[in-house]
Amino acid sequence: RRPSAWRRWQAAVGVMALAPAATLAQDVAGSRDPAGIARYPGAWIVEYSEHTADALPYQFITAPVDKIRRDVRVEATPVTGPLRRVTYRVPDGARLKDVIAHYERVTRTAGASIAFTCRGPDCGRSTIWANDVFGVAELNAPVRNQFYQAAALPADGGQRLAAIYVVQRGNRRIYAHVDMVIPDDPVPLAGAGTLAEALARDGHAIVPGVAPDAAGGLDGEGLAILAEAAAALDAGLARGLHVVCHLYGPGPVPELVAAAERCAATAATALAEAGVTATPHGIGPLAPAAGARARIELVSPDRLRGN
Repeated sequence: RRPSAWRRWQAAVGVMALAPAATLAQDVAGSRDPAGIARYPGAWIVEYSEHTADALPYQFITAPVDKIRRDVRVEATPVTGPLRRVTYRVPDGARLKDVIAHYERVTRTAGASIAFTCRGPDCGRSTIWANDVFGVAELNAPVRNQFYQAAALPADGGQRLAAIYVVQRGNRRIYAHVDMVIPDDPVPLAGAGTLAEALARDGHAIVPGVAPDAAGGLDGEGLAILAEAAAALDAGLARGLHVVCHLYGPGPVPELVAAAERCAATAATALAEAGVTATPHGIGPLAPAAGARARIELVSPDRLRGN
């Protein structure tokens, strides 16, 4: 039976309603991804620009940003080289933690050295990142909903520097911004290094990409990252190692500590299966650093005393 005129009209209206969404999901003309930094699945480019090497030196930021009166204060390394700037809109329904984990995984897989990373209030004011650093208004978001990573990626005969900034705005939309600069000459970065290097230097290091859930559980990817971390530790770093789980939430402190103890025990087992013995400690919310976020931290007390 042929559809009625009313049903044909409904179908036409449905197609028209979907058309704007399809248009919005297209990359801006002439844009392309920065080399070696895969976009989050389904994301599309909403802003794009390229700058030649003879432009002003790029400021590769390796610390939180701040503003004293009208002056923006940043710790950065000036870099001369071609720059590509890309801003992505992430599909609705994605979770901020999944987008962050995606970019952490991308840089880790690329063998990057992390010069600096932060989340939430530890990054400084989002308005400064959006307006003064990147110049993209869509990146203005609540300070608790931001992530930044400054990574040095290996390249043929040199390096690529990536500044990655991810936010979730008050309207729940998520944006990811990537600055990719190829230095004319290799740039030494004082803070750059692997987890093993950070542990050797500072006596403690947060394991990037591992985020316990509210009950202290660790997923398969987190356990795999812990195994990779153990494989990167030499005998000296592995000796006398402690693994600490931090958890935060609205529950009673004793319950959070108990969940953190289970989390630390799970992490210690993952390390042991990779050949590294570590003493587990669960301290729940009792060490509110790193933006008070759930995390796994490796600690070498001997190196802490040395500092």
